Amino acid sequence: MKHHLAIIFDLDGTLVDSLRDITDALNEALTELNKPTVARQEVRSWVGEGMPLLCRRALPAHSDSLVEELVRRTKSRYLAHPVRCTRPYPNILTMLELLQIEGVPMAVLSNKPHDLTVRIVAELGLAPYFAQAVGCQLEEEKKPLPTSALRLARALGADPAAVFLVGDSATDIETARNAGMCSVAVTWGFRDRDELIAARPDHLIDDPLKILPLLNN
Repeated sequence: MKHHLAIIFDLDGTLVDSLRDITDALNEALTELNKPTVARQEVRSWVGEGMPLLCRRALPAHSDSLVEELVRRTKSRYLAHPVRCTRPYPNILTMLELLQIEGVPMAVLSNKPHDLTVRIVAELGLAPYFAQAVGCQLEEEKKPLPTSALRLARALGADPAAVFLVGDSATDIETARNAGMCSVAVTWGFRDRDELIAARPDHLIDDPLKILPLLNN
């Protein structure tokens, strides 16, 4: 295996199924604000572009100040119980183990707030696999902008062209394109296969273990 390769993984919908915990935190916050709750299936299509946008989608016709209050409350609810139901998807741990044995440097890049990203990776026991876990610290640097992905490539000691960026949404595919990386879209996450195909990823995989053969090609 070529050792200059590196992999950057998205978190939600890629490494972990966090949909229920995200939906619960959002709905608890909406209830506190006397606003109607939302269905998990709706949240599934909203996740991936950061918490402010998630909350804006839950309150489309409301003031910025109310949306900001929803963000604050959702985040505090979520921080209280970030991994109540969240678990790695099947075969993720096996995949990470095999990649680590091969000596492939890995990192996590999420649009989830940074402190939550770090905490979830740690609490699920995933931290030992990753050189870094990075969430959104500045709205103006979030995916699909390539800033954080390129910073991670440098930290992993890899040329961007030798980095696989693995995610479950068009946002991740676009991030890879913007950073000059190879995009790998996964079908087990929060987006439908057709939506992923329309975004034209370099590779589309149905099982985490399918990542390993890609690295040898």
